[in-house]
Amino acid sequence: MTSFNVLLAVLSALIYPGLFFLVVVGLLTQWYIRKLVGRLQNRIGPKYVGPLGILQPFADVVKLIFVKEEVSFRGRLDKFLAIFMALGLGALSAAMLFTPISPYVVRSPYDVVVFIYLMLWSTIAFAVIGLSLSNPFTVAGSSRFLTQILFAEPALATSLLATVIVLTKSTSTPLSIYSSLTGGRFNIVAAVVITLSLISFFIASIAKTLIKPFDIPEAETELAGGLLAELSGPALGLATILHYAEVAFLTLITTMVFLGGPYPFSYGELLGALVFALKYLAVLTLIAVIKASVGRIRIEQSASILIKYVFSLSVVALLIASFF
Repeated sequence: MTSFNVLLAVLSALIYPGLFFLVVVGLLTQWYIRKLVGRLQNRIGPKYVGPLGILQPFADVVKLIFVKEEVSFRGRLDKFLAIFMALGLGALSAAMLFTPISPYVVRSPYDVVVFIYLMLWSTIAFAVIGLSLSNPFTVAGSSRFLTQILFAEPALATSLLATVIVLTKSTSTPLSIYSSLTGGRFNIVAAVVITLSLISFFIASIAKTLIKPFDIPEAETELAGGLLAELSGPALGLATILHYAEVAFLTLITTMVFLGGPYPFSYGELLGALVFALKYLAVLTLIAVIKASVGRIRIEQSASILIKYVFSLSVVALLIASFF
């Protein structure tokens, strides 16, 4: 690898489409969801910082990290917690290098396995939050989170795997994320698999990111924030960044893998970028409408929905992709 390639890889991981890009898009995603949910519920939403309040999420994070004091308690593993949240952000940034929007692209046969592994690290980071704190609300929230993730993560992985299989059967690099996004062949079998996988991946993504009706681990009126109840200051700011970076990442993957990204245009074209952005906003709009329209469900209802319908749907998609 030449020094230029090394520099390009570092810039891609740290700036675009890596860490900086995910953080900025994640906070803008937070603003859009909060603003739209507020309007749907006859509220104003973010208002004071920036035009239409668009800079409010950035101001909140800056205040948490640089102004607010972090309250620590006996037995709390602060450094351990921060390290794992940083690892979660780093893993999401590295996963973006597998996509066609990255200047430096990582691609090889069967790289979808590595991609799924990197997706897991944000979940591991949030699990560590609960396991490193002793607050009873946090422990209860962590228990619910792990129960919900036990069914959401397999559905995410299976639906993604099914789509990549069906889109890379005619390419020279099987089971490659990049090949599935740039060289996949579309046919009736692919249409069925992608449709089933899209439904499964979308619902599992909402469950993974704790968006209503799957916000059981937080349950502010019941567990006082649950998973994040004991976090404050920089730790809470970092957790907020990780959470919305994950929301942005999963929405980007939904747009690229299941909705065709810039199709009918190509990556790198101006119109393609516009189509991509509109599809991304369409997914966020659907998430906001669901969040504003439904109430929280119970943990046993969440587990039942995820295992009976979401995971089962992804397994059906995987079987069709494998055998037809």
